[in-house]
Amino acid sequence: MERLDSLLDAVAAALTAGDFAALSELAPQVEAISLAAEDARLAELILAKARRNARLIEAAGRGVRAARLRLSEITQGRELTTYNARGQKAQITVRGAERTYRV
Repeated sequence: MERLDSLLDAVAAALTAGDFAALSELAPQVEAISLAAEDARLAELILAKARRNARLIEAAGRGVRAARLRLSEITQGRELTTYNARGQKAQITVRGAERTYRV
């Protein structure tokens, strides 16, 4: 159980840091551990860490989706929404977004 405990902590650290490469290495290690009937307190601790990691995974997914949406808005839009020095939203029109034709 100690190995699983430390692996779950490593998964949480990788999720918090956005280290997806480490996650791909940690996932098979977590899945390979078979649990024996141990004491209930330790099992509850492991369950709490697993639930924490599930929340972190959901949050990471939301962050990735938000970043993809924002990149799509930036690359497809004619205006860029940013913030000025006072922290207020400002629109910047992208020049050259319209096609020009020569006759």
